[in-house]
Amino acid sequence: MPSLLLVLLALLTSSLEGAHASVAEPTSTLVVAVQSSSLDPAPLEFADSWTADPAPLEAADSWTADSAHQPPRVFLDCQTPGCDYDLFRTELRWVDWVRDRQDADVHVMVTSQPTGGGGRQFDVSFEGRGELQGNRFTLLYSSGADDSTDDRRRGLLRTLSHGLAPFASGTDVGERLDLVLRDPAARPEVGPGAAPGVAPQDDPWDFWVFSTSANVFSQGESSQGSQNYSGSVSATRTTEMWKARVALSGSYRKTSFDLPDRSVVSIIRSYNGSGLLVRSLGDHWSAGVRASARSSTFANQDLALDLTPAIEYSLFPYGDHTRKALTFEYGIGPRYFNYSEETLFDQDEELRVEHSLSTSLNLRQPWGTVRTSISGAQYLHDLSKYEMTLGTNLNLRLFRGLSLNVGANYSRIHNQLHIPRRGASEEEVLLRRRQLATNYRYFTTIGVSYTFGSIFSNVVNPRMGGTAGGGGMVMMF
Repeated sequence: MPSLLLVLLALLTSSLEGAHASVAEPTSTLVVAVQSSSLDPAPLEFADSWTADPAPLEAADSWTADSAHQPPRVFLDCQTPGCDYDLFRTELRWVDWVRDRQDADVHVMVTSQPTGGGGRQFDVSFEGRGELQGNRFTLLYSSGADDSTDDRRRGLLRTLSHGLAPFASGTDVGERLDLVLRDPAARPEVGPGAAPGVAPQDDPWDFWVFSTSANVFSQGESSQGSQNYSGSVSATRTTEMWKARVALSGSYRKTSFDLPDRSVVSIIRSYNGSGLLVRSLGDHWSAGVRASARSSTFANQDLALDLTPAIEYSLFPYGDHTRKALTFEYGIGPRYFNYSEETLFDQDEELRVEHSLSTSLNLRQPWGTVRTSISGAQYLHDLSKYEMTLGTNLNLRLFRGLSLNVGANYSRIHNQLHIPRRGASEEEVLLRRRQLATNYRYFTTIGVSYTFGSIFSNVVNPRMGGTAGGGGMVMMF
């Protein structure tokens, strides 16, 4: 069969120019950095954070007389956890919240990414529509690792207030808005999770962040029961030049069944360790190495070791990846296996070299989101032993009120070196205690949602668990 690399490279090369053109965006975007891990931050530093020099917001001159008497209509498009719609509608009552972007004067998109200190950086983009078309800027809000859920939602609320104020300045509402400066001498404490352009202070932990977890789950009834135990520990360090991560995890699951003639007990154990070290080589290139060690009764592996040096190229600068990213990664390295039972290929242990190539496209735009990836891996000792995977997830706003959601994943599998020679018993198949031989795997999902009725969604009513919202219909297939 043709080499996996040639096939993938041909596909990627033929679509590169089209992908580049289709996701290009205007470059005159104002970005304002906001470092905020407390409820009373210092004032925003607009002048120090501009990445472009756009013209001032021209709301008052461009709006008609009728528009000036109405609060700005705002559509909130939150594509990350952390947005509290009820809080925003309750506190920001000087705008009209609408449920469809076609009715909005301002489209607000919220995305986020993790920071090196364990927090999150939120990109809050404000884009004028209709008579405010062309007015666009972005605020960056960074939360700390120790911030509570309320801290984060209050920080986002404050960022929304700062960004929406210019759009209200040309309306009757703007004449009644006041800006209040809290403790002008105070400065926010910054660290490894600070927004770009903010210098970190001395860090006694040298940017290392540690996390641990332990979980116990149990359930049962008269004829069956199960217990699950799992735990993990990780350490990460993220700077502008380096990214490092070490993680350990393990799980133990025991399930028992009382049948009329016998009792059945199923035990599945897995232990995993992984490491990642990445060096930045500029705005578009990175190089690093991945390593892992694992043991799994499900995969017939007493021990499996991987070491994979890799290089990655990003078509767009890494700083843009919360809105658009197209990356290509190639890796090659050895893999060692020590099996619990002899495999189909008469092996108790083996050392093989595998190479892999993958590409992924991620877009978050006002018209929806696209996430697509293609990956392939192949053993060099036998080129017929390979796996290729294509996955995609689309969320598209087709027109007013109608959205389409499509998800699909398909894998072509010809590299299961670990399958036991003896096969799997009926109990192991039904209880999913052993991985079965297969040459493909897939899943698909499709859904359509349609919302209609009042365009406004200002009112919050939490009685008996209910929240605000317009009428709607959801159809799932």
